Amino acid sequence: MSQDQKPLLPPDIAENIRQNLWIYRTYQNQTRRQMADASLKSSTLRAYEYGFRPVTRDHLPLIAERLSVSETTLAAPPDFALLLDWQTRRVVEYYRTLTDNQRHAIKRLLMHM
Repeated sequence: MSQDQKPLLPPDIAENIRQNLWIYRTYQNQTRRQMADASLKSSTLRAYEYGFRPVTRDHLPLIAERLSVSETTLAAPPDFALLLDWQTRRVVEYYRTLTDNQRHAIKRLLMHM
């Protein structure tokens, strides 16, 4: 491994961290700029969240510290329920039971509002 290559995390763990980074940042109402500093730029955080770059082992402790969670929590499967209140979850459950025609009708209705 050359000097400029950074050690990467396994793909499944990196994907969990990518999702959890966005979930916990959003849950805590932080921007990428608020989390960034000289060693971890907001553009790097964006690239991690969008999956453009894999999360490096060097940045994992920094991200965990800034989000006030453990590295284990970041590597765990994501829990999207943190972002959804009970009313939103209920709407999602109702939406999942609709037929394609019903979904299309709702979409058309919302487009004309």
